[in-house]
Amino acid sequence: GRTIIGPTVLDGAVVYAEITSVDDLPAGIGDEQSPGQYRLVSHGDRRVFDYTVGPLSPKRWTFPPIVALNVGRREGRAVSFEAAPIDPPKLAFFGVRACELAALAIQDRVFLGGSFVDPAYRSRRESAFVVAVNCGVPSGTCFCASMGTGPGCGPGFDLAMTEVVDGERHELVVEVGSDRGAEVAGA
Repeated sequence: GRTIIGPTVLDGAVVYAEITSVDDLPAGIGDEQSPGQYRLVSHGDRRVFDYTVGPLSPKRWTFPPIVALNVGRREGRAVSFEAAPIDPPKLAFFGVRACELAALAIQDRVFLGGSFVDPAYRSRRESAFVVAVNCGVPSGTCFCASMGTGPGCGPGFDLAMTEVVDGERHELVVEVGSDRGAEVAGA
């Protein structure tokens, strides 16, 4: 019952987009990043999360660039305004990295933690299900060690995965991070 936003290959990069099956995931695809450089590489294996954070983040969906704030109505010569209805999409973010979880926590602090709470943002965040993944591939552009944001996932996820590939064995080790995550995992 959710739209899944996850990693896929689009326009020469691993980006977040709507995915509909496991075939949409970047299996066997990695990337090489350094300052001013990004390119995809084929690893020829079955790893799904063998890339570093790409150019898009969940922010595109948690804090979209265009949101209806008010609805205007005209009756004759009179005009009235009322708050636009808040109806967030039911999203599941799949493959969120530790640094992206930290970025979501900053957004939460700004839009939920002060004296003014953004109700539209709150509804989008409360309805979102987050499946994070622990990083296994660093790049020259990563900053998680210096910022204390990874490579292991910190708080803010419903489920977190670690991809383990050893020869023919390919497994995902799952960690539960919330009651909703426990329900989905059957724990």
